[in-house]
Amino acid sequence: MDQVLVIDDEPEYLDELIEALGFLGHATISVGRGAEAIDTLRRNPAIRVILTDMRMPDMDGIALIKAVQDAFPGRKIDFLMMTGHAAPGDIAQALAAGVVRCFPKPLAFEDLCAALTELDGGKDEGT
Repeated sequence: MDQVLVIDDEPEYLDELIEALGFLGHATISVGRGAEAIDTLRRNPAIRVILTDMRMPDMDGIALIKAVQDAFPGRKIDFLMMTGHAAPGDIAQALAAGVVRCFPKPLAFEDLCAALTELDGGKDEGT
């Protein structure tokens, strides 16, 4: 299973999400800012999925995606986005930037897990 990098500027929400994903066997790393995400990706080549919040104070999710794509042009990374402010224009912009799926907050955890399983190619089904 690929490592998942989760980026959200709300520490309590981030902690709950990481705990729940870990309980289900997902290898996760979490950071609270976009700039930290770039550094974390440099140090962890096993990260293949990024789940990021749309709105963050230092760098919004779309800017983060573009920064990751620029910094790691040959690296296969899938992007998932979550947002508490899901305006249709924001969703369209995220999808155009390369986001595979957008999730409204509060997150429907089952939908997130299904998306992660799908990105993982179903390799862990039945184990």
